[in-house]
Parts: sequence; C-alpha cells; structure tokens
Amino acid sequence: MSEIWGSNTCAAIIGNFFYFCAMETNKTVISLRLKIAIVLLALVMPVVGAVSGWYYAFLIEESDYPYLVALACFGVGLLLDVVCYYGGVFSFVFYKLPIPLVLSVASYAAASFVTSWKMALCAAIIGAFFGIVFDNVLLIDKPFYLARKRVLVIVYMLLSFIMLGLMMGVPVSSFLLGILAGNYYSLRYEGAVVSKERLRRNLFNMSIFTTLVLLLFELMFGWLIWQDSSNIIDYLYQTTGWQMSPGLLLIMIFGFGTLAVVLQFLITYYTGRTMLRYRKIKYRNAIL
Repeated sequence: MSEIWGSNTCAAIIGNFFYFCAMETNKTVISLRLKIAIVLLALVMPVVGAVSGWYYAFLIEESDYPYLVALACFGVGLLLDVVCYYGGVFSFVFYKLPIPLVLSVASYAAASFVTSWKMALCAAIIGAFFGIVFDNVLLIDKPFYLARKRVLVIVYMLLSFIMLGLMMGVPVSSFLLGILAGNYYSLRYEGAVVSKERLRRNLFNMSIFTTLVLLLFELMFGWLIWQDSSNIIDYLYQTTGWQMSPGLLLIMIFGFGTLAVVLQFLITYYTGRTMLRYRKIKYRNAIL
C-alpha cells in the first residue's frame, strides 16, 4: 500500500511541476515547438540527476537504496529547474555561493585530519567567512549577468571539478553544468541589443569552453583510471560478474569520453539557444 501511495505521490509531484512549466510558458505567446523544447529541457535535468544519484549509490555500495537516492536526486533536478527559472535565486546559488562553499568544505576536510570535528566545524565557518570576503573583493558588486568572464571561468571550473570528483570522473553530472551554463547565457543576453551573428558566436564559444573543460578533466580522470586499471577490472568483476580486458577498458574510456564531449557541446548549445529564444520573447512582452 505504501509503495502505491509513494508512486502516486511522485507522479502527482512530477505532473504538477510540468503543468507549472506549461502554465508559465502559456503566459508568453510562443510557438508549440518552443514550448515542447522548454518542457524537454525541464525534464533533462531531473533525469540526469536521477541517473547520477543511482550511479553514486552504486559507487558507495549502498545497493539496498539506489532507487531512493535516484528519486531524491530527481527531486533535486526539479528544484534546479525552478532555480533556473528565477534569475535572483539563480544568481545567488551559482554566483555568490560556490566560492564560500568550496572554501568551507576544503577547510573542514583539511582540519578534520588534524583535530576534532568541533574544531573542523569552526574551520569550516571561518572558511565560509573568508569565502564571502573573497566574493566581495573578487566580484566587486558586479551584477551576475555582467560578471567578468574570468570569474565565471573560475566558478565553472570549480563546479566541474566538484561534480566530476564526486562521480569519480563519470561525466553524467557535467551535463547539468552545461544546462546551467546555457541558462546563464540566455539570462545574460535576454535584454541585450546584439546582432544574431554575435549571439551565435558567443554561444558557440561558450559551448566550446564547457566542452574543453570536460575534456580536460576527462583526460585527467581517464589517465587515473588507466593507471589503476587492474583494480578497476577486478572491482567490476566482483560487483557485476563482467570479465573485462585492459584493451576493452581502454576502448570504453575513449569511446564514452568522446561521446560525453560531443553531448556536452550539444546540450550546452541547445539549452542556450532554446532558453534565449524564450527569454527574448518574454522580455519583449514585458516592456510593451
């Protein structure tokens, strides 16, 4: 009975969320094709989150609860969809928060090796404080959508390193960052008076950047995997019963890495193009 109630509740939450997406797009007169593209984008993030959650549960060997973790990450994906819709929330989460968060986590991790958890917690608070100070010095109260490109590069690379590190080099979660980057691009240029050629060039360059960042970290993690290939092959055999040769592992690293790089570019470019079309229409309607 509880399983039926749980599935019905999840279905209701998902249905209401996509109904909300449809209602929001209905407030702006746009084509049916663009509406479908927006709803598909709203679905991609929760699905990628669910896959990432299931894989992470597999990595930490919580085999009894992988679907529960996947469901929780699906909910996080829905939450990120809402965050992307509201510009102020998006600005805080992905502009002001990353540096204090990284310094806080790094301070806690470093202090936990040499002292008690209480002192490590104090170190985390101090790290967050210095992160806030560093934010104010580095950002100099620049609006999020007029931020310096070097700041955006630092923030994106920090997030990429964290996401790929948590997923042990598997690039599924990096696709989320591509969606976020494309959404940022649409917010940055929604009211800008810029030629179509320049918009396309900027979007192409940003998509290339996200792809190169993924390629850089994939090369690093791929090299680490190859250096420890014998242990990885043994682990896969013990957990899945799949006997793999070193040559096959190398082919899989190269093949899946290439596919991930191509998908990263396509997801970033498609998100930026679709959301910019929507926000341009919405912006024009708002000023009329």
